This record gives sequence, C-alpha cells and structure tokens, in this order.
Amino acid sequence: MERSIRFRLNETLHEIRLSGERLALDWIRGEAGLKGTKEGCREGDCGACLVLLGGLTGPAGASAPEAGGGMEWYSATACTLALSDLDGRHVITIEGLAQAGLTPVMSAMLDEGASQCGFCSPGFVLALTGFLVSGRHIDPVAAMTAVEGNLCRCTGYGSIRRAAVRLALEFADLPDDLPGRLAELGRRGVLPPSLAALMLAAPPPAARPPSPSTPGAATAATAASAATVIGGGTDYFVRHPDPEPGLQTVLVDQTPAARRIESLQADGADWLELGAAVTTSQFFASAAVQALVPGIERFADEIASPPIRNRATLAGNIANASPIADLTAMLLALDACLVLVGPAGARRLLRLDQFFLAYKKIDLQPGEAIAAIRLPAEPVRFNFEKVARRARLDIASANSALAVRLDGEGRIRQAVCSAGGIAAVPLRLAEVEALLTDALPSVELFREAGRLAAAAGTPQDDVRGSSVYRRRLLERFMWAHAIRLWPQLKLEKALFS
Repeated sequence: MERSIRFRLNETLHEIRLSGERLALDWIRGEAGLKGTKEGCREGDCGACLVLLGGLTGPAGASAPEAGGGMEWYSATACTLALSDLDGRHVITIEGLAQAGLTPVMSAMLDEGASQCGFCSPGFVLALTGFLVSGRHIDPVAAMTAVEGNLCRCTGYGSIRRAAVRLALEFADLPDDLPGRLAELGRRGVLPPSLAALMLAAPPPAARPPSPSTPGAATAATAASAATVIGGGTDYFVRHPDPEPGLQTVLVDQTPAARRIESLQADGADWLELGAAVTTSQFFASAAVQALVPGIERFADEIASPPIRNRATLAGNIANASPIADLTAMLLALDACLVLVGPAGARRLLRLDQFFLAYKKIDLQPGEAIAAIRLPAEPVRFNFEKVARRARLDIASANSALAVRLDGEGRIRQAVCSAGGIAAVPLRLAEVEALLTDALPSVELFREAGRLAAAAGTPQDDVRGSSVYRRRLLERFMWAHAIRLWPQLKLEKALFS
C-alpha cells in the first residue's frame, strides 16, 4: 500500500511516496545524497548518523504554533528512525548547518583538536548544536550529557570534552525561549539565519494527519491488520536494520493525544495518565511526573543516551517485554496500569505486572494496542538501582526499583518493589513488599529484605553475569534502597559491616 509523506529537509520541502517502510538514514544518504549523515553501528549507539528533528509539540498535523512557541527540537539517530515518521516534521543534517565559514561549534571542535579522522565529527557537531538549540540548562555538565550518545575512536574524548565545555561557557547567556534562542543562534553564526527562521515556523503539514478518533483506537485498528506498530523504533530497527520490502507500519505517535500527560479520575480512582507515545525524555522532564515521584529526574541519565531517550516511548518499552527493561522496572514499582484499546474502541485496564506472561509473551489480544499508562496519583518516595558494564548505555545485569508511602509516624504504609534480570519477565517482589508493609525502616528490616530479594526469581548465567552475581546484586539493591530513601538513619555502616 502506497502512502505519501511530507517534510522539510534542511531548507527544502519534500513530498515522497512510500510503498513500504524504510530507514530515514538510507533515504537521506541515498535519494537525498547527503553523505554527511554517516552509517556506523546501525544500532543507535555511535551517533554518527545523528540528525536534529523538529515538530509541533502536539500531534503531527496540528495547527501551526504562534511564533515558534509550539515547536520542539531534539536529536535522534537516523538509523533507528522510520522514514514515514518524518511526515509533518523538519529534519536537519550536517549539510544544513553549512555557511561561508565554520560555525562556533565547528570552530570549537577544530581548535580543541576534537576531530581527527572526522567520521564521527558530524554527529558531535549536530549533538552540540542541538544542545544549544534546546538545552534547558546551558552548562558544562549538560553539554557533556548532550554528547553521551556519540562515540569517537580517535581522540580519547579529552579534546571533545574541552570543546563541549567551551561552548557551554560561551553560550551560557542564551535566551530561554525558543524564538529568542534561535534568533540569537542565527545572529552568532551557530545556525544559518535562513535556517533559524525556518526552525521557528511550523513544519509542513503531515500528508496523512492523525484521525481525531478515540486515543489508541486508530493504532489498535491498524494493529488488527498486517501492519507493524512502532513506537520510537529504537528497538525495532536494531532488530530489523534492513526492513523487508513492503513493510507496512503504523506509528503510535500519529494517534491523537498520544503524548499527553494529564491527571484524571477514572475507574473509581485518581490517576496520572501518560499517553502511549510519551518518550523517555518527556517522562523524566514532566513536572507532573516529578511532583508524583520527587527526584525521579535524576535517574534519566542512567537510561540509554539522549538521542535514544528522545525517541524511545513508554509503550514501546513495555510491549518489547524485555525482562531487564529499566523503564518497565520503574513503572512496575510505581504500580502502573495499562489502558488497552481494541480496534472497535473497546477498552480494558490491566495491571502492568499482569501484562507479562512469559519470556517476550504479553497479554495483548489480537488487534489490541497500549493506549496509555496510568500511575496512581498519590506521591511516593522512590529509588532505582541498576548495574551494567557501562552504567548509562548498556543493558543492565540486574535492576530494581522501590516505591514507598509512609504514615505519619514514618512507618511504611505501602511498598511496591520490582526487579529485572532475574527471571523470564520483569517481576514484582511480593515477599519483599509484604515484609516492608507496616514496618519501620531499620537495618534488620532491610537485611531481611535483601535475603528475600536474593532468593527471588530464577536468574541465569550469561555474558552479563552469573546467577550468583545477580542474586548478590538484588540483595545489595535492597540495601541501597534503604540508604538512599532514609539517609537520615545512616544505615551504610551497619548494612555493609
């Protein structure tokens, strides 16, 4: 089945017809002939194919924003980006930054010796340019975070760090509002002025705007056909780097309200509801989520890299059913429920821990799709732990999250504890939850919680660790939860003595 998509690439409008899904990387390098977007790992890990994506903060095809206020810009890896997902968006490659001379970002890279063979340089330049466009905090720490998704085999990174810090200090005075910031970046040569002006304008309307039907129903209706439902594509295109000819897809973020985060009363309870296409970045940056789970934003950097967080969706992470998924572990501890919608609009509510049936087997009926994720609206105290070879980018050996609610005397009124990497599915640790409920935090309590956690599940030996190692991790995770959630009790010495 053919379909049209319409988007802006750098400063040029394109409308093309697709007979099946393709990777944006292949079209950019092939038909568009823009070779500065490099093909490296083809797994979203190296950042050589980085592009900047712009779109309206609402669903694709929505009305134009006023003065650019409704636009958002973020980095993404073109090797995990569906070409059809460019519909109604603005894409910038390294060629789009070209001017008569070097931009300040390019000059910083050159002056600090941050480019040697040059293969990775376009990705670094775009990552740092995107940081200046959309970074909430223009400081050295945030600049280093912006390039976490980029790899270099030549420099040893010291020169890249110097370039990133230099830019953060040089541009610390940028305006906070997007229109003012883009205008200033155009004036100071970071962006061509003509491109900066276009980045304020709404992208071209999508060739196929989303239907205003019930949220999730459009995705579910397509799921009932032969089409493949894709969230951000950050896992699907790693497993399918060369999509089969004629592959038909439906993207969850083309459905109405798929990125909403809102409070509501439904099914006899108060909830914070998150649309299926809310991304990892949006989840951690949400003021509503932060109010419900104070401090949760500090765990954002422990999950993937910025370009992946910018694309990976909550529903995609859940439906992928990985037994070691970090977001799933967090959502399990937050006692999440799923809103599932069928092709005819029929809805059912299912607890997240009941969704996972066996390894990679989920309770999703034919034609159903995840429409939203609901969290109970009562605030919690929360902690998350994981161990991986690379703390921020690798699949973890094991992980765990704990959410508690306390009574007026400091007693644990409710506890929800999760663990990943110790069974065929992500688990809730029922025995640990029962032990902690109605108890006062103490060394003895969490020593026993550690023993129960270490005995849970059926961990296996693999390249990320032995079963014995994983059981020991789960024990220490319980101790870490106690130390971080009750720092005033100074449990460190007693637990680790």
